[in-house]
Amino acid sequence: MKLTRGLDIPIEGTPEQRIDEGHTVTSVAVVGPDFIGLKPTFTVQEGDKVLQGQVLFTDKRNPGVKYTSPGTGIVKAINRGERRALQSVVIELDGDEQTAFQQYDRAALASLSQQQVVDNLIDSGLWTSLRTRPYSKVASLDQTPSSIFVTAMSSEPLSAEADIIIQEQEQAFLDGLTVMSQLAGRPVHVCKSAGTKLPISESSNVHYHDFSGPHPAGLVGTHIHFLDPVTADKVVWYINYQDVIAVGKLFTTGFLPVDRVIALSGPLVVKPRLVRTRLGANLTELISGECEDEEEVRIVSGSVLSGREVEEWSSFLGRFHLQVSLVGEGRQRHLFGWLNPAGKKYSLSNVYLNSLTKGRQL
Repeated sequence: MKLTRGLDIPIEGTPEQRIDEGHTVTSVAVVGPDFIGLKPTFTVQEGDKVLQGQVLFTDKRNPGVKYTSPGTGIVKAINRGERRALQSVVIELDGDEQTAFQQYDRAALASLSQQQVVDNLIDSGLWTSLRTRPYSKVASLDQTPSSIFVTAMSSEPLSAEADIIIQEQEQAFLDGLTVMSQLAGRPVHVCKSAGTKLPISESSNVHYHDFSGPHPAGLVGTHIHFLDPVTADKVVWYINYQDVIAVGKLFTTGFLPVDRVIALSGPLVVKPRLVRTRLGANLTELISGECEDEEEVRIVSGSVLSGREVEEWSSFLGRFHLQVSLVGEGRQRHLFGWLNPAGKKYSLSNVYLNSLTKGRQL
């Protein structure tokens, strides 16, 4: 599929496509607004010791779904906002013990029953990596999707190239696809950038599709629109490629993986690149020493188009975010700026003189 309409915004700070180790973080969190419609019932309280993979809370509105800890340590804070809506559960890391889950031989993955797959995903908390269209809520246990989409690309500004990350974890990615193919007995659509090479699954349920063109060519909504459009009565599920890798590792090791590779990018990043970190990482610690102007920086978990600006309670990597963007706050004022026809302003309709200079970035 080739899109001819769309927009790639020219922003400075494109990440170098190589993976470095990120700064060590001392705390992680589950951020409530990452999960639409969440109404938690807690099984822990502040001060409790928790293990990686231990249940923190369940969802009253989605019975049976468990949300587990992304690290071992002490529950430092349970932050709530207006009307006691959950903002975040912060865990101060301490120790490396983990909760053990069901482990399977790689050769047995293709013969797992649907219930075995569901049970392991629920118990580990990885079920929450499955979301629905429409509405982008965590998948319900009583739903049957028309298909499952694996997003193995991104057209968001300053994002990572998925194939670079998958190359490091080819077997885990294939194992995850095998598990996904057993989950609902429905087609699994792997959507990737045209021209990139991904490991090919032996499952007859897994289908590969190439997409190219400007943003939003890499959005799951675009893929669903072309391949399996939803209706009010028809639901599809989707999951990103790093969560597929995590699913593969869970089933073959018996432990919950929390590693993430993200793009650290944006105009204020000293050295834009890919960094290895963990789910829910403390972003203040992760970007320490990485920013050109720490006083005037806006930290965005996610992309500049679809991410969220972090606040004190939400200064952690979002559950579904695969990049962190550092941009200027933009507080400075320009004298007669509305009269200035040039500068570094960008216009889709080419109303500024700098539109004559091709390739200029914001």
